[in-house]
Amino acid sequence: MTIPKLTILVVLLGLSVTLAATNPSTADYLEFLRTQLLQALHQKLDRVDSSLSSDERKLVRTLVQAQGPRLVDGLIRPNTIRRNYGLFSVFETTALDSRVVVVGIGRQFIPVAGVEEASLKLGQRTFSAASPRF
Repeated sequence: MTIPKLTILVVLLGLSVTLAATNPSTADYLEFLRTQLLQALHQKLDRVDSSLSSDERKLVRTLVQAQGPRLVDGLIRPNTIRRNYGLFSVFETTALDSRVVVVGIGRQFIPVAGVEEASLKLGQRTFSAASPRF
């Protein structure tokens, strides 16, 4: 075997080991999706903030802070399937009549489909439960 071929083989082997070692777990994915969805909830809250009184804003922010993570965990965890391909994983979550598909590779997540739609539906559901004005 020549040195260039051996070098390519060593680099590919090193890359494969690195990807396998940094393949995200289901817990990593749940944290990623929780963060994404809660950011969407806060953005929606910021948009409707001007139509609420100070007390209403405080109440809704407290509700989102306290119950948002529980709501997300209750919807995401039981409805998530992880397909582990060794070097990367594909996560699929079906909730709120939405299908979210995310590829996890090297501790990074690449949304493929549905994250924005799920965020909107979760935001609508949370705000409609918090106040009939939303």
